[in-house]
Amino acid sequence: MILDSRNTAAEIATARPEIAVFPIGAVEQHSVHLPLGTDWLDITDLGQRIAGRLDAFLAPALPFSMSECHGAMAGGVWLRPETLAAVLRDVVQSLHAQGLRRVLILNGHGGNFVLEAEIRRLNRLYPDLIVLMPPLFEWLLGEASLWDKGADVHAEEMETSHQLFINAPHVKAQRVDCVPPVGREFLDYATMPCISAWGAWGWPSYGTAEKGQRMVEFAVERVVSWAPVTFSRVAALRGERTA
Repeated sequence: MILDSRNTAAEIATARPEIAVFPIGAVEQHSVHLPLGTDWLDITDLGQRIAGRLDAFLAPALPFSMSECHGAMAGGVWLRPETLAAVLRDVVQSLHAQGLRRVLILNGHGGNFVLEAEIRRLNRLYPDLIVLMPPLFEWLLGEASLWDKGADVHAEEMETSHQLFINAPHVKAQRVDCVPPVGREFLDYATMPCISAWGAWGWPSYGTAEKGQRMVEFAVERVVSWAPVTFSRVAALRGERTA
């Protein structure tokens, strides 16, 4: 059962969910074949699936995050690192204020390096609160045998497969494979259009809806089995009663 913004406050209060799920996406260019909201759409989809399995309260997915590396490419909207950290902090504090003590952050954008530091800070400041963030990208990559090219950096086989599974009418037929001759760290030194004129970094032509479905199912199973165990382990380390 999913509890989300379509429910009333009374329904949420009566259900007394133990876990809140907060997905974080991005709005940025995804080459010539994927929509701007790819990260946001993907993490919204995963959030709904995971929250439903955990009987959790699902906060609306944040559409914006740290996308400045794409520069002035059309349609991108980004937050500064300190803004994203502040948004995460405010959202978690608002959940904590209403009695939610277990928060699961789902990061849908690979460049959000500030999240780990802010989660560490929240866990330190609130002894009765546990905030977790699973290694979602690692689990989305899942079974190595599934992929021909796998996850590279951006708008690649993995992201294309997820969109073909959940949003196929909005995936364009033209897909440009592009692997620049530099490493991902060069996004710290130059914006995406300087590195890949097409805005892709990987092999989108290998994406399929079937791969996307298997990827999503694998990742969801990992998260819903990992989260309760990890919440309990952290509580035990802190000396909380877990019964």
